[in-house]
Amino acid sequence: MTNSTHDTMRSSIALMEERLLRASTLANMAHEAMKRGEQNLAIGTLLPVERDFADLDALFRTILLLHRSQPDARV
Repeated sequence: MTNSTHDTMRSSIALMEERLLRASTLANMAHEAMKRGEQNLAIGTLLPVERDFADLDALFRTILLLHRSQPDARV
């Protein structure tokens, strides 16, 4: 694995971690809003998560592609 591939994968995983943390935080905030009966606020709070999930999927697929495209050093 080249250094640039390794760096790309490492930074992509770090970005995934940030997006997952944000999604978790927003889900918690939405849950609290629902407990207070504020459904519109809850749904509005969750809207950015839709984009985060799409980005997470793309990042995950990219990481797997980079990993799988590397020559197997054991062969």
